[in-house]
Amino acid sequence: MCLRALVAKRVQVKQMKKWCKALLFILPLLCMVAAVNWYVDSYAYLRVTYDGIGEHMAVNSMNVAGLEESDFNDRKLLLACLRQQEEAKELIVAGSSRVMNFDHTMFGTDSFYNTGLSESTIYDLLAVTGILEQNGQMPEQMIIGVDAFLFNASHNNERWMELEDYEVYMERQIAAWSGNTVSKEGATEAQSGTGHTVMASEIATGRDNSKWLSLDYFRYNITLLPEHKRFAVEYTRDWEAAQYLKHYDGSIAYQRDLREVDVKDVEELTRQSIEEQVVYRMTDFHEIDEQSMQLFAALVDYLEQSGVEVILYLPPYSPMMYNYIESAGQYQITFQIEERIRQIAADKHIALYGSYDPAGCGLEMADLYDIYHVKTEKMMDTFYPVFLPE
Repeated sequence: MCLRALVAKRVQVKQMKKWCKALLFILPLLCMVAAVNWYVDSYAYLRVTYDGIGEHMAVNSMNVAGLEESDFNDRKLLLACLRQQEEAKELIVAGSSRVMNFDHTMFGTDSFYNTGLSESTIYDLLAVTGILEQNGQMPEQMIIGVDAFLFNASHNNERWMELEDYEVYMERQIAAWSGNTVSKEGATEAQSGTGHTVMASEIATGRDNSKWLSLDYFRYNITLLPEHKRFAVEYTRDWEAAQYLKHYDGSIAYQRDLREVDVKDVEELTRQSIEEQVVYRMTDFHEIDEQSMQLFAALVDYLEQSGVEVILYLPPYSPMMYNYIESAGQYQITFQIEERIRQIAADKHIALYGSYDPAGCGLEMADLYDIYHVKTEKMMDTFYPVFLPE
């Protein structure tokens, strides 16, 4: 063998040894990254997925514990559950967390789903409707919880953007039907033509294999290890549990600590909020956001013309909070909103149930889990008719 070939072979051997050493160094690191990402899986990409949870709920009628402890994304879970459902429900409930504990047993039908979302905005209502329409799941009836803060633009949040494709789709559907659109910037623009394309959303709710070796995902997941936090759920047929429970019909059962809360604690929490002059998402609320009100009215019209019977519901405040709202000048706008919703119901000949005023349902402080959420056993008392169309 010539000297040149021998030298080249030695160089090649050395390079192979370097690569082997590098591989022996890197491989354990890659395994550690993958193991942490799989074990913690804080956003449900690998070991647990929203599609998997949705299948257990929608197909197997299982309730889910552990979601709140896992800091779950309720919008992704909603989307996954609705995708798993094979047919439209007779009755849909939509709104904020203040409607989440309406369940199918209260309305006497198994063909029911509660699409309530935490910190809901007017855009969430549009997005939920967009999902239902794209999936061919428009219900016979839809109960919409109308919180006063839906029309306070200064307290909108961006959580709805998890479902942005569906919100945009719904605005386009309404625009194509009515000939006008009310944009989020507030401009009302005439639309040319009525043609529109149904877009296929690419919002992912299943496994994302790119997260196995994602360093960004690893960096976040590893910060949760000292706190022993990871995405972990359990499935049960129990209707209540020690933990927060998400029912297969979309409703919830609060954790035992809240179910057994002392009324004195609720009163103290409410008193503190009043002393701080805070009403949830109602501060800095000087005038009704007309764009939000127009979007809401347009959504109601669209649902009605689509054959959906719309029922509006005003969730009540607690007696202590309502008395404060009555006495505080900055919150008088609450009554303006209730009057506007009553007028919408009358003008459009749709049913209105409930009131922000707790007196109509005999609500007492002992009937609340916390400052704003009514106990499940009292929910149907708050759902009383105020206006029924002839």
